[in-house]
Amino acid sequence: MTLRLSVVTPTFNAAATIGRTLQSIRVQGWPDLQMICVDGGSTDETVEVIRSNGGFVNHFFGEPDRGVADALNKGFRVADGDILCWLNADDEFAPGAVSHVMELFGRHPQIDVVTGGCRRVFADGSEAVTQVPEGFERRMALKNEIEQPSTFWRARLHRQAGELDVSYRLAFDWEWWNRLSCAGARWLRTPQVLSVYHFTENNLTSKAGQRVIDEMYRITKSYAAPHVADMYRFLFQFFDMRGFYDVPFHQLPRRRQIIFGIARVGLNTLFDRELIESYNWNWASKQIRGMKWY
Repeated sequence: MTLRLSVVTPTFNAAATIGRTLQSIRVQGWPDLQMICVDGGSTDETVEVIRSNGGFVNHFFGEPDRGVADALNKGFRVADGDILCWLNADDEFAPGAVSHVMELFGRHPQIDVVTGGCRRVFADGSEAVTQVPEGFERRMALKNEIEQPSTFWRARLHRQAGELDVSYRLAFDWEWWNRLSCAGARWLRTPQVLSVYHFTENNLTSKAGQRVIDEMYRITKSYAAPHVADMYRFLFQFFDMRGFYDVPFHQLPRRRQIIFGIARVGLNTLFDRELIESYNWNWASKQIRGMKWY
């Protein structure tokens, strides 16, 4: 039996990219696919582009929303697939991604979530392929090592975990991964590149600033422990924002090595070493300081 896939794509003023996104889904050629587009009130030609794909788009919502998580929830409420995912309006599925993922779900009925590699394309034209590292589940509450457009899950797990948390404006995907794990999700990672993630100055994360720090703190506090979240905030405020994480430790000036070394020795006596090494707020620190962050 062919598994049915439901894809939700939220849009807002995405006329320049939504056609590319929809085409990347269409060319997957999956025989049983439900395409849902949720637009938050675009003022450009986004809606016209979506409507020009009317034979492919099964459901369309066009109304103001309370953010991306709210838009996604609207789409998932009408999703009737066995497998669910979302693909943002400036990203793409990699060739053959859907067939590979659905084959994995069919071959491993005990698996709830499949996540894979991603080709990141940055605003300066550079590219990098990321892979989900071994042990990511153990570090789930400490750092987000999962690429959102490369992640798919079973509808039954979605219903069990509930809807995305609309109180998060930026890190709702990371909160969602943690909630899936808390709901008992069994994960399978694949090395195959499943998506192309386009980073531009228009991405929400490109303009996140302090808000994403507050949301990351909240997630770590909720799913790891309050003392770990407080430790990360200490590292962020007293070291990261002063550039201590911008280069490897051995490249720091001698005086900074001594200061940072003393702090790390003290933290190592209080916390597990993996907790400290899992700190990864530097990209947000660089963003706030106006540096290249990706």
